[in-house]
Amino acid sequence: MSIRSMKRFSAATLLVALFFQVSPVNADGGWYLGASTGQSFIEVDLAGAGSAPLGFDERSTSWKGFGGYIIDLPLIDFGVEGSYVDFGSPSARFPGVEASVDVSGMNIWGIAGADLGPLGVYGKLGAIAWSLDGRTSGLVNQRIDESGTDIGYGIGAKFMLFSLEFRAEYERYDISEIDNLSMLSVGASWVF
Repeated sequence: MSIRSMKRFSAATLLVALFFQVSPVNADGGWYLGASTGQSFIEVDLAGAGSAPLGFDERSTSWKGFGGYIIDLPLIDFGVEGSYVDFGSPSARFPGVEASVDVSGMNIWGIAGADLGPLGVYGKLGAIAWSLDGRTSGLVNQRIDESGTDIGYGIGAKFMLFSLEFRAEYERYDISEIDNLSMLSVGASWVF
């Protein structure tokens, strides 16, 4: 190996070492607040003419505000997070019928994850108190007003830069009245 190659290798090794030595945001744990936006996926059967189901399967822009507390241990992080999520207001047209759905909820999550320098991954398990407001108009005029509390789970990845944390998440909810309710989002939080 030439001297020039050794210098390049040493410089690259030093940069990688510095990257992974950046102090994780949650090194001592702490409180955080943040927001995310993304895409929600909502699939629900709405009653149509003659009680035939209308297969409502739409996407919508969604957002959420969240906050929580992380306890940073040597190998793994544990935390609790609460959030309000608005899954959006998608609508669809069927022959002679227009349908729209509004879904929102309040979450409480238990979180476990691991950090490798400024990068981290985590999993979430918790519950959502949700509300569904559905409407059909045209040949069939119907209003659906449902609510309940069910289980949710998710996975995420994060990048920490001082007190700012960027995250990408996928969350899914097991709700019997809704065939599919999930959200893919990106966001940021500030750790105090």
